[in-house]
Amino acid sequence: MKKLLILSMSLLVLTGCSKDFLDTKPESTITDEQLATSADANQAIIAGVYSALRSFGLSNSASHEDYGHKSILVATDMMSNDMLMTKSSWYASFYNYLGRVQTNSRAKLAWSIYYPQIKTVNTVINIIPAKTDNAKLNAQRGQALALRGYFYFMLARMYGPTYVGNEAKLSVPLYTEVVYVGKARSTVAQVYTQIQADLEESVELLEGFQRKNKDGLDQSIAQAFLADVYLEMGKYPQAADLAHKARQNYTLLSKDDWNNGFYDMTTGNETMWGATITEAQSSFVASFFGHFDNTNGQGYAGGLQVYKNIDKNLYESISDTDYRKAAFVSPTTGNATYPSLPAYANTKFRDKTTTAGDYIYMRSAALYYIEAEALARSGNEGSAKQVLYDITVTRDPAYVLSTKTGAALINEIILQKRIELWGEGYAWFDMKRLHVGLTRDYPGTNHPAFGKLNIPATDNRFIFQVPQAEVDANPLIVQSPL
Repeated sequence: MKKLLILSMSLLVLTGCSKDFLDTKPESTITDEQLATSADANQAIIAGVYSALRSFGLSNSASHEDYGHKSILVATDMMSNDMLMTKSSWYASFYNYLGRVQTNSRAKLAWSIYYPQIKTVNTVINIIPAKTDNAKLNAQRGQALALRGYFYFMLARMYGPTYVGNEAKLSVPLYTEVVYVGKARSTVAQVYTQIQADLEESVELLEGFQRKNKDGLDQSIAQAFLADVYLEMGKYPQAADLAHKARQNYTLLSKDDWNNGFYDMTTGNETMWGATITEAQSSFVASFFGHFDNTNGQGYAGGLQVYKNIDKNLYESISDTDYRKAAFVSPTTGNATYPSLPAYANTKFRDKTTTAGDYIYMRSAALYYIEAEALARSGNEGSAKQVLYDITVTRDPAYVLSTKTGAALINEIILQKRIELWGEGYAWFDMKRLHVGLTRDYPGTNHPAFGKLNIPATDNRFIFQVPQAEVDANPLIVQSPL
């Protein structure tokens, strides 16, 4: 971690040269004391983190899979049962599970994206006092804590085991201050204790904060992060409560808006958090839509026919009266608008700007499923069924209130979640949490040979190894099994 975690405790701002070359307090330097009271400076640091999350080349400038947080969300979905690619190309190493091996460059993708941002937000967290009368500084500390908690949550779920039953096992190294040496891996319990503490404090600090746009975080996003963490930790009443609170100021997409391509954060009022992409910021083919928009003839998916498709079993589980089924090419009728696309190809993600589609990281729809599952596991099945109904009937007018109970009800909730959030970064993490194995080699499967894998839920391959560069630089690292 030496390369990733070294950061000066002061920020240097470039200015013109002064004749007093030996000035011990040059005007071009912001001291720690000044930074602790400068809302503008801290906001600039946090804005830089938001920008980094949508940037190309943070881990490997030659990799067209490396375009920030959105790439990690879809990379993990490529490892699930629900998504496939028709040709071996970018993302194949995730699809076939070779990318988790320490010597594979993909093993460092998430590590190299999140740890540098943790380093940055640690500067803000350690500079701004925990209690201040300055509302702006409170909000900036709250954003920084929410980001750190979420980044560690992403890392913990990728490079370590699930929480329940594995509390004493190794997770990832914890850095809450800027240090100059690498640390050993903390336990799962230690990492989640920090995650929970960060997010709980952030929820409190972000009370009343109004963000400028959805590129940044507010209290609802911190609540959503924490609800997901509580679900992972088996704290179901808390998860249900936070998920319900987080979604209150959002409305579900209409049928037309749901089928609009998921390229514009301003469509409807369901998007909670994302990244606005402009023509100037676009990395074109090295982007989410370059890889996952099957309709764009200039990208990898549409141009080189590296199609990203839905698993046949999942497709067949979608009701014919559910309009979400139309987001995938029918194997019997095809797609009249895109007649060249193969069966099961997704048309869910379409960038109508061609090169400037926004990245949507989180939608309020996800919170309905977190709330419903958490209610069901808390013994409140009646409320769980109602929450599930509230979202599902908006997608499928023929849907009726579920009569299922127990495991069957939870399975129905998870199935609807997989359908709704296909390609949005939930499927693989839920497989790990729910101990669901990989099953792609089945009679009639539409997965190609290079991804036709069956892997038991307890297999080591559900945990990424620490990347080789970190192992080489940090002698305290104990590696996960191959």
